[in-house]
Formats: sequence, C-alpha cells, structure tokens
Amino acid sequence: MPSRAPTAADILAARGRLRGIALNTPLEAAPALATESGATEVRLKLESAQPTGSFKTRGAHNRTALLAVDQPEARIVTASSGNHGIAVALAASRYGMRATILVGAASSPAKLERLRALETDAITVEVFGRDTDDTEAEARRRDQAGAAVYVPPYNDPDVIAGQGTVGAEILDAWPQVDVIVVPVGGGGLIAGIGIWAKAVSPGVRIVGVQPSASPPMYAYLESGTTKPMPIAPTLADGVAGNIERGSITWSLCHHLVDEMVVVDEEEIADAMRWAIDEQHLVLEGSAVLGIAALRGHRATGLEGSRIAVVATGRNVDGETLRHVLTG
Repeated sequence: MPSRAPTAADILAARGRLRGIALNTPLEAAPALATESGATEVRLKLESAQPTGSFKTRGAHNRTALLAVDQPEARIVTASSGNHGIAVALAASRYGMRATILVGAASSPAKLERLRALETDAITVEVFGRDTDDTEAEARRRDQAGAAVYVPPYNDPDVIAGQGTVGAEILDAWPQVDVIVVPVGGGGLIAGIGIWAKAVSPGVRIVGVQPSASPPMYAYLESGTTKPMPIAPTLADGVAGNIERGSITWSLCHHLVDEMVVVDEEEIADAMRWAIDEQHLVLEGSAVLGIAALRGHRATGLEGSRIAVVATGRNVDGETLRHVLTG
C-alpha cells in the first residue's frame, strides 16, 4: 500500500515528465452555464481533448515513467473501467514495458474495444470479474505475489501527482478562479488538484461530484464510513465502484475537499445533452458530473464565483450516446 502522500513538489516534477505527452488542455468559456448557475464566469477544463480521450494519461504516464527508470524489466498490472487502462497501455508501450490490463465485464463496450485495439505481444487485456472492485483486488493480489507491479487508478502518490497537473494548469491559466469542480471516483484527480490548489491559492474552494448510484467518497465525508457499498449502474461508469479501504485518497479528500455533492442519472443525461447543444462537445457521463452539479444547483455558495469545471473525458460508446440523445 502507498506509504506517503504526494506533495506540490511531486506535482511540479510530474509536469516535467509529462511535457510533450499530456496536452495542456483548453479552459473553454461556458457562458450559458454561468448564467444558469448564477456564477460570474464558468470555464470547462477540457481533459476530453487528451490524445487518450481522458485525463488518466497524466497519472499513468507519470507512474510508468518512474517505473521505467527503477524497474524497467517489471511487468505492469492495472485495474480499470477503461480510461486508466487505455492510458497505462499507451504509457507501457511508450517506455517499452509489458502490461496486463484487468477490465471488469461490466465496463463500457467502447472502452473495452479501444483497449483491445492496443493489444500487442507486450500489452494484454484480460476481462476479470464484474467491476473495478474485482479487478482492483486481483491487481493488488498479483502485485503482492510478486507477479507484477500494480499501477493503481487512484491509490498511488505518483498517479495522484500526475493528475494534480490538471490543477496546476488551471491556476496558471486562471489565477483568479474561486472554485474548482471535479468529478470523483476513487479520488485521485480531486486529491491532486486539491494539493496544488491549496498550496498555491489556499482560498480556492474544491468541490467534488459523484453519481448518486456510486457515492462512496460522498458517504465517507458525510459519515466517516469507508465500508464497501452497493453500486448501481450509472452513465458515469468511469467513476463507478468502491474505493480501497486503505486508499490514501480518503484522508487527502477529508483535508482538501470543501464540499462533496451527488447528482442523479437524469441530471447526468441532461448534462451530456447540454454539452452537445451548448458547447458542441461529446463528453462521457463521468465528465459531465460538474456540469450537472452546477445546473442542478447542488453545491452551496457558487453564486457570483469564477468556477472551473473539469470535463474529464470523451470515451462514450455510440449506443449509450444514442440512448442519451433520444431521452
């Protein structure tokens, strides 16, 4: 298990490693969302523009770059609902390493198809169990058995530091930002953003959003429980699943996140349609959680604020998108 929390210095180092790999993605104005939410200004941080279609390229490449130096002969194993697996496969290929991507049977068909297309003699995709609860446990077991080195999707200081570069880019481009709204699954992205934001601009509020169908971090911040809970199907499949009981993200989110809210499935679908109609953006369900929260006035005290909303990815399959668009 990780023994240390990442720091702002780790995020700064990660920026150097990611130069030329992860794009410095746009902060696109969303005036209709500002009007609807009562904010002074809203901008969308378009991580959907990454070559992999998701912010996950940041953490995966940062961790793999370090492994390539320290353990170049090691086989990597990871667990993923799709986006992290895609990023790890590409990172392992970049550094000439072998990798096994464990994917649950309930994962998005589009993401599984994208992963299958990345298979080589060195990169293998293995469907294991049903969901990320199953795949994370198996990846951790293989790591502990010495069969491979686990690159977790969130419970790792180097992965979190890579994700934190999103926060660094937001504050570089928009130092006046008051609030950063972030989709939350395991908590790696919001933890990394929070570490950087609280170090360089302590007054910035960090707001997390989870789907009501899969709200383990929300439940923890409300009640203190880290017990696994039932997870229902959700359009936000990229953030669905329980969180490892020993994850460093529990404590990081407790100290860094100012508010955590949830949105329901209809709000997520509405936000996906809104992104297409108003911004001409195709975004996956996980990516629109912040949009849904602003449109539903879920978070408190946002009126009159300058708000950055992280739009995390675009990897949605055609069938899901057609279903959403037909309402």
